[in-house]
Amino acid sequence: MRFTLVFKYVVIILFLLSTSFLIPAVYSFFVKDGLTEDFLFPLFLTGALLLLALQVKEKVSDINVKEALLVVVLSWFLFPALSALCYMETGAIPSFPDAYFESVSGFTTTGASILTNIEALPKSVLLWRSTTHWIGGVGFVVFSLSLLPLLGTGGAQLMRFEAAKALEERVLPRVKEIAKAILIVYVCLTVAETVLLKLAGLSLYEAVNHTFATIATGGFSTKNQSVAAFHSFAVEMIIGVFMILGALNLSLYYKAFKKRSLKTFFSYYEVKSFLIIVLVSTIISTLILYFDGYYKDLLTSFRYAFFQVSTAASTTGFASTDYSNWPPFVLALLMILSLIGASSGSTAGGIKQFRFLIMLKTSIKEIKKTIHPRLIYTISLGDKVLDVSLLNAVWAFISVYFSTTVLFGLIISLSGYDLITSFSASIACITSLGPGLGKVGPAGNFAFFSSFDKLLLSLEMLLGRLEVFPIYSLFMIEFWKEL
Repeated sequence: MRFTLVFKYVVIILFLLSTSFLIPAVYSFFVKDGLTEDFLFPLFLTGALLLLALQVKEKVSDINVKEALLVVVLSWFLFPALSALCYMETGAIPSFPDAYFESVSGFTTTGASILTNIEALPKSVLLWRSTTHWIGGVGFVVFSLSLLPLLGTGGAQLMRFEAAKALEERVLPRVKEIAKAILIVYVCLTVAETVLLKLAGLSLYEAVNHTFATIATGGFSTKNQSVAAFHSFAVEMIIGVFMILGALNLSLYYKAFKKRSLKTFFSYYEVKSFLIIVLVSTIISTLILYFDGYYKDLLTSFRYAFFQVSTAASTTGFASTDYSNWPPFVLALLMILSLIGASSGSTAGGIKQFRFLIMLKTSIKEIKKTIHPRLIYTISLGDKVLDVSLLNAVWAFISVYFSTTVLFGLIISLSGYDLITSFSASIACITSLGPGLGKVGPAGNFAFFSSFDKLLLSLEMLLGRLEVFPIYSLFMIEFWKEL
């Protein structure tokens, strides 16, 4: 393990990420809130480290698999620390555990918050808060599509499968093209939603902040009541639709554009399954809310059901109403939707649709095999038959993912919190959903947790975002052995 090369690579990444601090710095300069220098501090710090890192002679192109994995994990742990220092410098969040939790939540696009009065913070700080979503969202997608196949961990099961299809179709054959295509789609969706929200009546500032949080399926809002503060059906529908668009595989947009065919987009198995789940869940939730008398008409029931189903299925975390008093069935459905998640290659969390489909298909085939013991079956997605090693990897991931969720929920409950709060907080953090149930519901936040619990939940957010294996692999003795 060449730690000097790892140091060089990490510092370069941190410096490039730190250029995003220029967004709130420029805004702060024009509104003259006196925080410009505070936002520039992380950039100056990483710039100084970069001068030191450039003295390392090894070329970054020479990095091996283990070193690359360590670089990825360190980058995801350290950049939130830089953001936390920025929060502390501005005075917005003086405590490091609180600032780190808020930063990790932003960078992992979780949307959980320790802030009790969001609107009291300077606008430049809230802009940075939303920017962490936008940077983290595109960062994860590029990481998952570009780097995971090389590392052979976490979500690499699907990435290898998709990479084979991409080569056959000669679509996006190189990493640079993948990253470029994703960034183009990401920016186009960002511009489109910003324009629509502005036309719907939001100020440019509010439109940009909520777009950053929507496209990244993050959930940070500039309002204490989240999206509910706008009391706008149009705003809720726009954000609801774009949450769904952000939860789909971003590379598919580019493929559909290249082929000039929406068939490429809507025929993809993850898109079909995700949209069907959202549709069915919305219909069920609408009918339950209406017939149980929560809302006086079907349109109002649909309005709130569609938004909360979209925010749960995309693991965004916005709230258009305080749904904590909704029927238990609907609340349970929302939690299940967040666990399933959306498409791979998107900014959303959860186990992802392709793993859910594999789990579902394998379970059905095993039930059939109980009836017909000699049955030999295969599992396929789209037109591709999946090999046994991939299926084993998927089941291993699901096992570790749910075991982690339960373990962290149990540890949190040791502090004396009720089970609904403890386990929904665990689910909300590992799935990147943000709000949960109980004390961490849409009307609450994570401020009441102890510093230890906040750091523990920060770790769980990172585990969920990096799909558990990359972080857990660092605890294996084999990882630190010489190659």
